[in-house]
Amino acid sequence: MKVFRHRRWTNWAALLAALALITAACGGNGEAGDTTTTTPTDTPTTTTAQAPDETSAPTSAPAEKPFEGVTLKFAKAPHGEDEIENFKAWLAPFEEETGITVEHTVVPWDDLEAIYSANFAGNEVFDVMYQVSTHLTLFGDQGAFVDVTSLMNGADFSEERAHFPDGIINASVYKDNLYGVPFIIGTIVMFANLDLLEAAGITEVPTTTDELIVAAKAVQDPPEVWGFYTPTTVVDFGWYFNLQNIHNLGGDIISDDFETATLDSEPVKQATQYAVDLICNDKVQPALGLYDREGGIELFKAGKLAFLLDEPLRVTVFEDEGLPFDWDIFQPVGAPEGIQTQFSTTGHWVIAEKSQNKEAAWELVKFLGTADFSKAYNERYGFVPARDDVDVTGGNPKLAKNFEWAMTTWDGLVTTPEISQLLDEYVKALEAATTCEISVDDALAEAQTRAEELLAR
Repeated sequence: MKVFRHRRWTNWAALLAALALITAACGGNGEAGDTTTTTPTDTPTTTTAQAPDETSAPTSAPAEKPFEGVTLKFAKAPHGEDEIENFKAWLAPFEEETGITVEHTVVPWDDLEAIYSANFAGNEVFDVMYQVSTHLTLFGDQGAFVDVTSLMNGADFSEERAHFPDGIINASVYKDNLYGVPFIIGTIVMFANLDLLEAAGITEVPTTTDELIVAAKAVQDPPEVWGFYTPTTVVDFGWYFNLQNIHNLGGDIISDDFETATLDSEPVKQATQYAVDLICNDKVQPALGLYDREGGIELFKAGKLAFLLDEPLRVTVFEDEGLPFDWDIFQPVGAPEGIQTQFSTTGHWVIAEKSQNKEAAWELVKFLGTADFSKAYNERYGFVPARDDVDVTGGNPKLAKNFEWAMTTWDGLVTTPEISQLLDEYVKALEAATTCEISVDDALAEAQTRAEELLAR
């Protein structure tokens, strides 16, 4: 593979900080941490970022622009309705220094796989994209993306590489291939109503599944007050909120060599049985269908739920709303004799293998991966940076705790070409079992059969 030349960029901190303030003040329709945004149409929306006003340029001779006249096609599914506006501002200093024009296309989440598949089949491909770990290796293994391993491990990138924790990098490696530079990780936290715990005489927040059940039973008085809630359905991506329980027991839904589905393995059975027991046996979580994810969040906000498992982007929302009780966040509980981790997928910047401007594309990826850009982006949208040198807590002690957990106990989704389909099979089994109408063993056995069939194709 060609090793692209390295340039040391200007310190973008002041420019990006100023631009972040401008875009925040200008608003747009998105809110910080909004991950449920949809776009107005089902087709990609394309804009071209505008360079700064020429009248404000220095009067001295301009520096050489190494990529003058190059246009890069950049595609991303949005985390907020204001991404087009924000990226115009954020990319302006990069375009000004490099001479690159960035053409930004918004790809709707619901049509992501179809749009990218069609794009990769043609010759006018997106040069740089944002890809989540559910699709990173699906497309990468098909030859759509550049393997960036040698680029990230190059001597001229060593200072930057040192700020990407190995645990985050390793989760994105598939058979020694790394198809994108990690940018953000999500996390899951446990929200706790401290007033309800105090009233029930609970002095220690639970750290294991067994302790959680005891505490939830002590607090709840259904149907007015419930002990615990987290999604277990297909529509609410129940796998996302339950997979850390499998990891805490030392398991996963696919073998370490990525060859064998393990949906019927003991860790998966135990973790799924725990989710089922919360609803069907211990009855500390409302019956399936009584509340969806947003309903569970509203239950917590109303002071009628002791423990809620959800994303930390809710922290600032709850603080802004001023919930009428004392609350805090904690790590999701661990296994009784296992470990206690956080879980999420990873977002990456990738380069198309068919790109005719790979060197310029790598410069854009490096810019998007800088600490300065990461800070501006993640302060706006509420994720945890994949770097260890970016403080996006804003002095918020709750978010500071979450950042520390992410850097020390995060255990993310492994990426394989079939991981998205395997997750679909797992969450189907999880939803079926939490109806209380089918056993965990039977639900997972059916899922295992389907998983084996898809891996055998």
